[in-house]
Amino acid sequence: MKTPKPYCIEPKNIRAFVLGCDPTGFGKHYDQIEFETVFGIGKDARYFAGIEPNLKLLGLNKGQIYVQNMVTEYQDEGSSKTKNWISNAEKFIGPRLAEFDLVYPLRITPVFLTSKLLYKALLNRLEKPYSAKELYNLPMIIPIPATTNSLFLPLSLCIDTLHIR
Repeated sequence: MKTPKPYCIEPKNIRAFVLGCDPTGFGKHYDQIEFETVFGIGKDARYFAGIEPNLKLLGLNKGQIYVQNMVTEYQDEGSSKTKNWISNAEKFIGPRLAEFDLVYPLRITPVFLTSKLLYKALLNRLEKPYSAKELYNLPMIIPIPATTNSLFLPLSLCIDTLHIR
C-alpha cells in the first residue's frame, strides 16, 4: 500500500500541525482501507470528523493546518492494539521533526495530538505525565511545552481525544 500524503492546502498559511498515529484503518469486513492523504481528508470525512470541529473552536480551518501521521506506514492492527506502538513511534520522531522544520522552521507552530499514545511517545521521560483523569477532565487545551517533549515544539493534546469545552 502506498503511504498517504500529508495534508496541506497552502504551506504559507500554516498556523498549526495536526499529528495522527498511523494510517491504519479497517472497513466493515476488516479490510484495510488505503488512504490517499492522511485521515482520508478530501475523500472520506469520517476519519477527520472528530478533529475538525475542535479546530474550528480554536479558530482554525483546513487551509491553516498541516496534517501528518507520526508513523507513516500502515500497521497490521490499530494503534491502541499494537503492543510496541510507542517504541515504534519513537523511531519516527526525527523524521517528523525534520518534515515540520521544512514546512515551518521557526519551531513556534503548535502541534495538536490526536491520541494519548502520541503524548506518551513524545513526552520526555523525566517529565511527569498527566493522569488519564487530568487529561479528560480539564476544561481547556492542555499545553505541553516544547522543552518537555521530543519534537521541541509546543504540543497540545486536545484534538479528537478531548473535546474542547
